Amino acid sequence: MQKRRMFGFIFYLTALGFSGIVCAELPPIKIGVIGPITGKASEDLGLSIIGGARVFLADINQMGGILGRRVELVERDDQAKPEVGVAMAKEMVEKEKVVAVVGLGNTGVALPSAKVFQEAKIPVIVSGATGATVTKSFMPPAYPVSYVFRTSASDALQPIVILNDVIDRRKIDKIALLHDESPYGQFGKQSMLAELERRKLKPVLVESFKIGEQDMTDRLRRAKESGAQAIVMYCLGRDAATIVTAAGKMQLKLPLVGPWTLSWQSFIDTAGESAEGARTAVTFIENELSSVSNQFSLSYRKINQVNRIPSAVAAAQTYDALRLLALAMFQARSTEGPKVQQALEDLRQHTTTTVVSRYYKPFSVTDHEAIALNMVVMGEIHNAKVVYAYKEDASRGSIARTKKTQ
Repeated sequence: MQKRRMFGFIFYLTALGFSGIVCAELPPIKIGVIGPITGKASEDLGLSIIGGARVFLADINQMGGILGRRVELVERDDQAKPEVGVAMAKEMVEKEKVVAVVGLGNTGVALPSAKVFQEAKIPVIVSGATGATVTKSFMPPAYPVSYVFRTSASDALQPIVILNDVIDRRKIDKIALLHDESPYGQFGKQSMLAELERRKLKPVLVESFKIGEQDMTDRLRRAKESGAQAIVMYCLGRDAATIVTAAGKMQLKLPLVGPWTLSWQSFIDTAGESAEGARTAVTFIENELSSVSNQFSLSYRKINQVNRIPSAVAAAQTYDALRLLALAMFQARSTEGPKVQQALEDLRQHTTTTVVSRYYKPFSVTDHEAIALNMVVMGEIHNAKVVYAYKEDASRGSIARTKKTQ
């Protein structure tokens, strides 16, 4: 047993390209990191993507880089605008010569930007955008080989977790659905309606709104008149804050539930006391009882010189995406796109330092989603922090929430 542990440790160090020192003569390995750093209503997401990548950078270069070469991050701001995302993607491919990419926070930006990397045969692991079509759009038969992977929870999964909470656990079946008109909100609405239909239920109200809209009073009044017993939101954090704040002023005391965007600091800060009790579907919750989670959080704060993580979920998912890329490059013994892509589809080594989960074969030829249903949990806002909504989820570590392989 001791020999096996020692072998595993040596294998892991080798997987990171550990050599004691980095070969200064070799050029660095350039990995792109892209997100909405200054994007309207998406800054939490972009800053956390970049911040999580910087934690990885410090860790990997301290261990000797990858394949004996230092890693260099090429950071870009897509401003939450599709045209900017495409321009930045082309710059990474044509000018910076990146070998892989992580990030992409918004579904509307991820789709056209990922296409640039797909056509250049450069692996991209989406660590933010959750639209179900983000990976599906690049799988066969659309493309013979897909270079687009994901470590965030697809919107095909989050509605299931949300409705498991609202319907199965809280016994509520009269639901009002409010969503924004962005691609993210539209795809979220479609997934939510599909899951309700699967359960042979219909929402009592479905209404949309524009991003940044300030008055939600009429929509909430109609939700109340419809007999809604709970309100599900599919929108970005600040818009969700507008909804819950208006509900508070109206003394509309209904359960308020949404996707992972309700875990963003912008939602918690903007909504204030109105956020208390709101629930959110997430893959990661900062947990000081977990040594890995705690160390990641401490490292993030130190390296990025901040007091808190704007989106702990996005930061953790980005860190894990880069860890998986590092393992793939080791396994392929190469940074060439096609070889890394093949390695990602058949990773043979368990991860030991990832944050969201201990991954084993997270991807396959037919499945480029690292996150499975059992890996998404319900969080709840309590005293301006995200905590586990259910004690049993808190007691299960990331090892228990591991994707089942066939």
